[in-house]
Amino acid sequence: MEMQELEITIDNEGRVHLWVRGVKGEECVVLTKSLEKAIGVVLDRNFTGEFYEKTQSENHITKRNNRQSTF
Repeated sequence: MEMQELEITIDNEGRVHLWVRGVKGEECVVLTKSLEKAIGVVLDRNFTGEFYEKTQSENHITKRNNRQSTF
């Protein structure tokens, strides 16, 4: 499993910046949700290439009879 990393910085104007590394897909949003709620309003969100990569479970989705099945 790849190492997951969360970096938090606060700039001189009091803005909090969060960077997530080693997390693929929407898991980064899930990971930071409680921090974002505690901090306040999200002013901007930028996604890295990791966000657009498939997670392990997404790689195992197949379609059968027009229904999605996960293995």
